[in-house]
Amino acid sequence: MEENKYPIKDEWEQYYNTLEAIRKSGITNMYGAAPYLAMAEDIDERLAGEILINWMHNYSELSKIYNWTR
Repeated sequence: MEENKYPIKDEWEQYYNTLEAIRKSGITNMYGAAPYLAMAEDIDERLAGEILINWMHNYSELSKIYNWTR
């Protein structure tokens, strides 16, 4: 079985939820969401990009875990 390159990180829960709020707001295409996450959470944009990639790879699972509705 292949190892997941993008495991869900519990310590990123707040960031995942912020990304979901950005998605629902429609303020940007999610491919451009890293600067919005960085600004909202006062984190480095490089880290925000890493979190965004992780969020994208795990969106289906995260939406179940956090009970996001479309």
